[in-house]
Amino acid sequence: MPSAFALIDCNNFYASCERVFDPSLRNRPIVILSNNDGCVIARSNEAKQCGVDMGVPEFKVRSQVKHHNIAVRSSNYALYGDMSRRVMETIQTVTPNMEVYSIDEAFAEISGRNQQEIIEKGLEIKRKVIQWTGIPVSVGLARTKTLAKLANEAAKSNIKWGGVMALRSKRDHRNLLKSTEVDDIWGVGKNYSKTLQKYGVYTAWDLIQQPDSWIRSKTKVTGLRTAWELRGHSCLEIEHALDQRKGILSSRSFGRPVYDLNNLIEAVSSFTERASEKLRNQESLCGMITVTLVTDKYSNPELPYKFGLRVDLETPTADVTTLISLARQCAIQLFENGRKYKKARVMLTGLVPETEIQTSLFSKADYSNKKKSLMESLDHINSKFGKRTLHSASTGIDQPWQMKQQFLSPKYTTSWDEILTVHA
Repeated sequence: MPSAFALIDCNNFYASCERVFDPSLRNRPIVILSNNDGCVIARSNEAKQCGVDMGVPEFKVRSQVKHHNIAVRSSNYALYGDMSRRVMETIQTVTPNMEVYSIDEAFAEISGRNQQEIIEKGLEIKRKVIQWTGIPVSVGLARTKTLAKLANEAAKSNIKWGGVMALRSKRDHRNLLKSTEVDDIWGVGKNYSKTLQKYGVYTAWDLIQQPDSWIRSKTKVTGLRTAWELRGHSCLEIEHALDQRKGILSSRSFGRPVYDLNNLIEAVSSFTERASEKLRNQESLCGMITVTLVTDKYSNPELPYKFGLRVDLETPTADVTTLISLARQCAIQLFENGRKYKKARVMLTGLVPETEIQTSLFSKADYSNKKKSLMESLDHINSKFGKRTLHSASTGIDQPWQMKQQFLSPKYTTSWDEILTVHA
């Protein structure tokens, strides 16, 4: 049976998630802000038309927000993550051969008796996702993953395709490559694109006209693989297993400066708790923990403003109590009275699969079956009833250092207290 690769991309994902539960935001420009409401990290099409740039600080767009009645929202990662899961599960009802590429993108391989049936399945994915989740998506269909990525961009930018574009003919293929600049090709970075442009290669079409030996000499094997993908020869398969992380970082800027040791310990403990949860989710253990504190570098420009401390564990673990205890000790040693702390980081490294623990003959602390069962119970309860249903006492309750989110929408799908209610 013939098959094709599909790239399914959620349109303006963060803004679309906000609109699902607040119909008053439909057709209204929306911007999403970064941590501590610092700068714009996502925009709806309407906000782009109003001239709001990506990455611009929030205070610089206040006049535009007022003039164009732009809705402003703080990043609601709990909502976005859960909506992403729903979208991916919906796609899998059409084709199980799927690869989650990012929070708002997925590759899938679609088979059918002919090309038209494959296109119909692409349309079915688009219809199902909008019907079941409320999130609009665009679908690109082609013989390779790289071409599917380009087809998806064309589907989003040209309304004549109705959100689904398939490269049906050699003419469609040629026209798409000729209209794609080399720095817009998936997998071609800035350095490679500058090198290619220096030799007169400005479009994807220009690239595939070059000899393989020349492409490899300028862009190495990855560039040659990209060129083959652009020609229609598949080199990249659907990846079903996500690569395990080699390090897990939990870091936040504080909503307001922290001067007090107790508040600092709360923050470091909270970040450690979150990092250990991610560690257990990928069924790994860590052998090292590093705590870094960041002060205001402008208060004393001549003095260092980052301070870190690393602890090596005798036996790898994912036990949150052990990791928090070590993180607290690091924070206490690093803390200096009178300093204004703006940020903290907790990094877990030396990761190993939990099935490959190398125990120490003289170590008193190990990740026993009893501890593992306790952590599994903790994660299960927090997954079922919401984050921080059970948490370490050292992470605090009020958490005054939490990042600023004055425009935060409710966690409609992950918190019982904030579930959407409809009044008759």
